Amino acid sequence: MSELRNAQWTLDAIENGTANAATIYKTASELDPVTVYFIFRYIREIYTPNNPAATGVMERMVELTKTYDDLVKMAKKAEKDPIREWFDDTYRVKEFQGRSHELMELIVEKIEG
Repeated sequence: MSELRNAQWTLDAIENGTANAATIYKTASELDPVTVYFIFRYIREIYTPNNPAATGVMERMVELTKTYDDLVKMAKKAEKDPIREWFDDTYRVKEFQGRSHELMELIVEKIEG
């Protein structure tokens, strides 16, 4: 599968609970660290405590990141990436609420471009 398809699948699986942590990890671990960073950031910024869907999504995130802490290390590494800086100068994650696939398209296009 392509980076974009894997990124979208990973984010959807975390959001919708369509896969277990082990299956999500298998796909997410093959992603670019910048992609993992933006998946985690999207989840963190969109699923705040006042979001009714936050409980299930955050439980899945906690299970994933506690069980597979190398994903957290991947995401942490990407915090200093120039793509993150470019994104922060141009966009806000909240702009992509309900449009996570557009965010993934933007990030993957920037990585591959």
